[in-house]
Amino acid sequence: MNRLLGLLLTVIFCQLPYLLAAQTNSTKDKLADEASIRALRNQSNRAIQARDLAAFGQTMSSDIEVTRGSGSHVSGRDSVLASVSVQFKDPAFMGYVRTTERVQVSKSGLLAAEHGHWTGRFKRSDGVQTITGTYLAMWRKTDAGWKIRSELFVSLDCTGSADCEK
Repeated sequence: MNRLLGLLLTVIFCQLPYLLAAQTNSTKDKLADEASIRALRNQSNRAIQARDLAAFGQTMSSDIEVTRGSGSHVSGRDSVLASVSVQFKDPAFMGYVRTTERVQVSKSGLLAAEHGHWTGRFKRSDGVQTITGTYLAMWRKTDAGWKIRSELFVSLDCTGSADCEK
């Protein structure tokens, strides 16, 4: 019995560094994935500010699904880019900023949830209309890196213009 216990403890102590290393690598991978997603969100924000449609589309999967803050829905990267191109051409459009609050990477490392808040600004005849809300994005890890699979934006407040009443 003592010999069996000794053998078991030897196996455990020999394998412990490998088990701990695997856990550390998993944590490192998740931290790297989170940093990648945050960097891609920042890239997307910069693309909006620059009105660079091609750069904006680089973060999206081809089958992206977007529910806008108003509740309308857009399916597919091409459709999303077509609708955003209209805003990019509109001189009243001042931009959107999405601010990441939290990223959670799935245990498999293939999906992630990004939670945050967003702000949209538009020039209006009576001032600057500012719309704010929260969002949730689903990211999928692909051979080309992390891509947005779906986004849900919820408008929660509007200030600065009578257009908020519409």
